[in-house]
Amino acid sequence: MHHTTTARNEIGPLLDRLIKQLDTEGRSTQRAHFDRIRRCLYHARQDTELTTPILELSTSAAVGFSFSSEADVLITRILEKAEDLARELEYAPPQRH
Repeated sequence: MHHTTTARNEIGPLLDRLIKQLDTEGRSTQRAHFDRIRRCLYHARQDTELTTPILELSTSAAVGFSFSSEADVLITRILEKAEDLARELEYAPPQRH
């Protein structure tokens, strides 16, 4: 649960700002894409549920979207945070129940 909280606290606000920026720029397709990722991130309750939004964030560049310089800065920061989180999840010690 620690990682889901961290993801929501660190990546969530950046996604909120990106979505607002894309809305301002009239880029509805990109906005919808990142809005779906944000919803998935906010609904994650366990670390394993972070797989989908992290994977989708890391493959967003392959979709072929072009971004303004303002949005590109946000995307870069989001991807850095997502990569950090993915590394943490990869090396997270198994939890005992």
